[in-house]
Amino acid sequence: MRLDAFHWETWLLRLLLAGVPAFQLATGNTGGAIVAGEGVVVSLLPILIERLSHRHVPRGPEFVFVAGMTLQFASESTKLFEVFYYWDKLVHPTLVALAAMIAGWLLLGYREAFGLRMTTHFAAAFGWLVGATIGAFWEFVEFFNDWFGNTNLQKSNGDTMTDMLSNDIGAFLATLVGCWLYFHILGRQQRGEMGQLAGWLSDGPARLLDRHGRLVGGVLACLVAGLVAATQWVDRGTPALAADLPPGQSHDWSLATPPADARVLVGTWQPGDQAGMCRVDLENGEVPKPGSDKMGLLELASGSVYSGGAQAFTVTTHYFEQRPSKSQGTQMDAGIAFGIRGDSDFYVLEQSALHDILRLDRYVHGRRRDVREKLARTHGNEWHVLQARVEGDRVSASLDGNEIFAVSSLPETAGGIGLWARTSAATCFDAVQVREGDEAFNSPIPHV
Repeated sequence: MRLDAFHWETWLLRLLLAGVPAFQLATGNTGGAIVAGEGVVVSLLPILIERLSHRHVPRGPEFVFVAGMTLQFASESTKLFEVFYYWDKLVHPTLVALAAMIAGWLLLGYREAFGLRMTTHFAAAFGWLVGATIGAFWEFVEFFNDWFGNTNLQKSNGDTMTDMLSNDIGAFLATLVGCWLYFHILGRQQRGEMGQLAGWLSDGPARLLDRHGRLVGGVLACLVAGLVAATQWVDRGTPALAADLPPGQSHDWSLATPPADARVLVGTWQPGDQAGMCRVDLENGEVPKPGSDKMGLLELASGSVYSGGAQAFTVTTHYFEQRPSKSQGTQMDAGIAFGIRGDSDFYVLEQSALHDILRLDRYVHGRRRDVREKLARTHGNEWHVLQARVEGDRVSASLDGNEIFAVSSLPETAGGIGLWARTSAATCFDAVQVREGDEAFNSPIPHV
């Protein structure tokens, strides 16, 4: 082995990444250890490419690639995405930027190695487009993870769009930095090696498409059609309402003590330091671990049905979202659930103090389906009033006495009612009122 072929700085990064699963196993976090272990395996991809291509992967691209994998998998393993809200706005643009830089380097090296007539501006634009494409593709991955697995990766439309914008900005800046590094830092040998490697990488796909282009196109078309069909199939068979359930009645709940007619469907609920019932995160002990912020659902008037058909109903609650400490996550979501047909099938009107949105979602078989969202700013450690009015297939949403939006043509809104929360600390509700039709509210829930 040539002395310059041993990239010590890259192996140091791999060693640091390998230390993460060891630490996670020592602390009993098996899931985090598996994620970090996957990162160690992926970081060895340049070595596999060397073996397959019989070409040396240059020091620069290998270091950039391994640095990106170390950042991504170490962050995922230690749940930094859940601990720091803006962490993904730093990590994902960085990964996209590194991908754009490598793509630009390979094309510039290809131009130099094979004497192509190509401007540097074209190579830079190509690198930027590769990075932007990878960033957009990652948002598709997050979307399908949410659609099929309820992973809650795409918190809101604003979250998705800001991810894409930051990815594009990162890719653009990386192409500028990458071009400067290519001409001023990388030596002739590295540039030549990148050109040979780019030739090998482009040769294989080109030959495959020349020989089997129709087959490849047909397979891709089948995959797309199968994916579209799967998105419909996964939501089939919405549970029906149980028979002979009595209709829900107007009612006031003061939640200083657990209500007798309540039923916990998901999560841990208990009287909190704040007045009222609180959804608390105790799945991993008294001090929750980042990433343990699962949703909770508390059904009120258990065993009764609020139809929202000919007789509309309105649910109002007074809630408090506690701001978690910086080391315990970021989630601060409170909501009203209706149309409850089980612990996995219901509607929820939720307000997020983290993302500054009021949104209506439908959970089908435990998977979230977006219905409507709108900007509505609140803060943690504040009391607010949330209200949902259901009139058949129409739902209107109000916050602190102001209607924010209304949605029509919603199917199957009849069912139970309850409280919903996703939290890293505690979300508390001290009072709930439900009224049928246009019956007046006579119990004092304050309007903030």
